[in-house]
Amino acid sequence: MPLIETIPEYFKPYVNKVSAVTAYSALEEKWEEMRKTFVSMSDEKSNFSYEEGKWTPKQIVQHLIDTERVLSQRALRFARKDMTQLPGYDHNNYVEVADVSDRTIVDLWDEFHAVRISTLFMYKSFKEAELKREGFANGLVLSVENQGFIISGHALHHTQIVRERYLV
Repeated sequence: MPLIETIPEYFKPYVNKVSAVTAYSALEEKWEEMRKTFVSMSDEKSNFSYEEGKWTPKQIVQHLIDTERVLSQRALRFARKDMTQLPGYDHNNYVEVADVSDRTIVDLWDEFHAVRISTLFMYKSFKEAELKREGFANGLVLSVENQGFIISGHALHHTQIVRERYLV
């Protein structure tokens, strides 16, 4: 596990949800539990928003897909010593413009699974030196290793919200 001091403040709540000790094992952590949370959901529940302006579970899964793609692309660039100052991304805008109305929660989960498998292969390929490399994104210094923990913790965070607000 990376030193929590090396994680930017914004991401610490996510990383604190992870108990794994390597970025790769973090990406595997509680995967089956997360899968069951989403794929067992009815169509009605997956299209439900518990409050005005809050995302539906289908939108949450799309958000997980988009975020993992963005963060894993950053990790790859950092691992390859790309020192470009990478911009942030407006996750609210991504959710707003991604039309998931004609997709099922299972279809979205299958896509998320494919993205996670790709991320796992990438992290499996990284050597220790690559995991320690850092880059710049959204005005923050982040390591490849930290990105893996952030990706994992982010998904765990949103799964917890779904359990607490949609499946009670």
